[in-house]
Amino acid sequence: MQTFIDGSSAALHAFAVAHAWVTPLVIWGTAGFIVLCPVGFFGLWIWDGRLRPGVAALVGLGVTQWVCHEVGQLLYRPRPFVALHFVPLYPHPPNNSFPSSLTAFAAVAAVIGVLAWGRLGLVFVVGMAVVGFGCVYVGVHYATDVIAGAALGAGCGAITWLIAGLPPVARMLSALERRLPPGRRYRGARRVAARAAS
Repeated sequence: MQTFIDGSSAALHAFAVAHAWVTPLVIWGTAGFIVLCPVGFFGLWIWDGRLRPGVAALVGLGVTQWVCHEVGQLLYRPRPFVALHFVPLYPHPPNNSFPSSLTAFAAVAAVIGVLAWGRLGLVFVVGMAVVGFGCVYVGVHYATDVIAGAALGAGCGAITWLIAGLPPVARMLSALERRLPPGRRYRGARRVAARAAS
């Protein structure tokens, strides 16, 4: 069943069909952020020197994949191009539309990025928004699929971040960090000290 928000998804797709020149910009922008999110996250993680963001993100992605799969098993929804009988602007198999797992994965990076690096992490929030918009624009998801995916990914990311900060886990990660090469260990310790002083 379509909601009012999903009606706006159909309107957005109609705009896309009427303004074909915009479509490559949206597709390339979306693809760019799909690449930027993991590459940028990995780069910041290496620069930061702490294990917590990377461990939380890896576990969060796995949990998000499982949650999205289970939710998809309970709630099947045909993709917009199947239900509304049009050709999507980007090729996609006609499988379950709900929720948007791609947006969910971007949301994991967004939440952990902000929790780990503050304002620097906002680039991942922008990435999540661009990815979600692109999924709706090309007609492979409804807006509510994207909203649900973002909520699931954000929730899983926040939970795994909190678990990675629990005392037993934090002690284990700290012990592993001490085994890292000296340069990386020094950078991480210096940044932790700078954050504690601010």
